[in-house]
Amino acid sequence: MVSIRHETLVERLNAILEGEHLTWCASCGTCVSRCMIQQKVEPLYNPRRLLCKAIMDMREEVFDDKTLWLCSGCDLCYPACPQKIRISEVIRAIRTLAVQEGNNTTLATAKVNEQTCVACGLCTEVCPYEAVSLAESRINGRKRHSLTATVDPTRCMACGVCAASCRSNAIEIPGEFSNERLMELIENFVEKGI
Repeated sequence: MVSIRHETLVERLNAILEGEHLTWCASCGTCVSRCMIQQKVEPLYNPRRLLCKAIMDMREEVFDDKTLWLCSGCDLCYPACPQKIRISEVIRAIRTLAVQEGNNTTLATAKVNEQTCVACGLCTEVCPYEAVSLAESRINGRKRHSLTATVDPTRCMACGVCAASCRSNAIEIPGEFSNERLMELIENFVEKGI
């Protein structure tokens, strides 16, 4: 019986720009000591541990790790890294691979209502993560001849800046404030006679 050899994460990441720097990591932990996400948002956030798992080809553990989706790309760790690895780019390469394999972000990323988007581009200008762009879209299976905003889930950090800036209310963060939710609350108040 012939066994089929699957490419390791390291081999697959070598084919993605910046992913080839994964094996440069010396696991010193300097990135963790500089990281504001680890200090202020998520104490379990640990890029060093994520990169070690990737090097050891722990595919499921890598794709399930919250660290994969929480890196904001601020690059505070980059100047301190003794190996001069841009860790945010390595993590972005791993995210790309995760999405290719059908994994989704654990964050409630921004969603665009293509029917109400007017493609003004304001969201693309204000997004600090360069996650929003304008592209031709399909509505009801037909190609639309105009542009609409699209969100790259590998870059979106669900900060809500795009939703706050959208004048046509075409972008929202699921579970956060929306006009529809406000109308439901008002209708509930009216029904109860409050």
